[in-house]
Amino acid sequence: MKKLLTLLLISLAVFSLAACKSTEEPTDPDQTQDPANLGERIDFGDRLVQKSSIRVWIDDEEGEYMEAVIAEFNKLHPNIVVVHQHMGTVDARELLKTFGPSGNGADVFQFPHDHLAKAVSEDLVYALPASTQTLLAQRSHELGLSIATLSYDEVAKSFNPNSPNAVERLYAVPMSIESIGLYYNTDLVDTPATTFEQLITEAQTWNAALAADNSGQTNAQKGWYYLGNSSHWADSYFMQPFYSAFGFTPFGEDLNDPSAVGFEDAVPALNWLRTTLKPVTTGTGNHNSVTAGSNFEEGRIPYIITGPWSNEAYKSKGLNYSIAPMPTINGNDTQTFAGAQMAAVYKYSENAADAIKFVEFLSSDIAMKLMYEMKGKLPALTNDLLATIDGVADDQLMMAMAQQLETSIPMPTIPEVQYYWGPGESMLQAIWNTDKTALLAAQEAEAGYRALAGLGSGS
Repeated sequence: MKKLLTLLLISLAVFSLAACKSTEEPTDPDQTQDPANLGERIDFGDRLVQKSSIRVWIDDEEGEYMEAVIAEFNKLHPNIVVVHQHMGTVDARELLKTFGPSGNGADVFQFPHDHLAKAVSEDLVYALPASTQTLLAQRSHELGLSIATLSYDEVAKSFNPNSPNAVERLYAVPMSIESIGLYYNTDLVDTPATTFEQLITEAQTWNAALAADNSGQTNAQKGWYYLGNSSHWADSYFMQPFYSAFGFTPFGEDLNDPSAVGFEDAVPALNWLRTTLKPVTTGTGNHNSVTAGSNFEEGRIPYIITGPWSNEAYKSKGLNYSIAPMPTINGNDTQTFAGAQMAAVYKYSENAADAIKFVEFLSSDIAMKLMYEMKGKLPALTNDLLATIDGVADDQLMMAMAQQLETSIPMPTIPEVQYYWGPGESMLQAIWNTDKTALLAAQEAEAGYRALAGLGSGS
């Protein structure tokens, strides 16, 4: 019994000594040593900062591009958790209208240029601060910024720049930019035409020549016309370069006046299309009678007007091709429409400040570099900044698109543009497929637009 009591007392003494020692350790943090960190101080500052979270809807199905972007973003903003959800660009706006009010939408969402005005009028987009506009003015392509900037009267819900309370604001960050161009088969064309006068003369010779398939038919009889169009010849988006050469752009000089389209200004271009372009592109056929897309893919024709969306198909076919700027007409530039993919902040985001940081980051050097490398798109950067991205300067397709954009005009983004395409297509079909005069076709198109836009008959 004595032995057990002695052992118990010894144990209590040892425990007491250990406790005393722990209370006698130095309180100065610089003297505190933790064997696990070899005497280094542990800073819990970052761990104690509360993290915030934003949800982004970006069109990236595999998620690899956004994973890389978020990793780079978190090097600058480690306390902002970014949750990416793949969302098709044409779906984002409609879904945000449904899920945004419930808090299950996105803080940042991506969409194409022609959705911007609708998104603003639907009260979905947060107008970006002046600091963001200043930042992008130094970095972003001028056309991209123009597309992302709108004059809007929130009181009257009007995009008319003459509306009493209209204010011009930047509503989105342009990510990529694109346009159509003159694609040509380098096995059939050594030096691309620089004028439509030259191209049309060459087309007349090509169309009349015997086809290479030994069928005994001419290229025209086979439907292998010298110049094709990946859409059709009544598509106003594709016809804009021809319009511009004759002085017509819709919605006024700044492309933002919804009071009228001005179709009658297109009459000189319509006459040229009928008498000069139609004979060498479809002959006696209708506006959609030639399947130029497949003809170019199969290497049957030298030229096609298309955009970067065709690159994947052409490359998969092993086609040897390049891109040239759209040729001039009568010495005048043929100005294509420039389009853009954009990212915006949801107007009712509960974390708008962090969402703004993210959309600003999308225009950074590293984010734009990742988009070029992983998505194969032309970053919406100034030419000087574009040249600093490795590989771009040697990428003939990218540089050709950048060159085309030097004479392009921004795609109109006012909501009324949705009423432009239908009447415009009917007008072109009349020119291509009937004997209706260009003036009458233009007047009917104007009346059709005004009816759809609720503008009355006009003067």
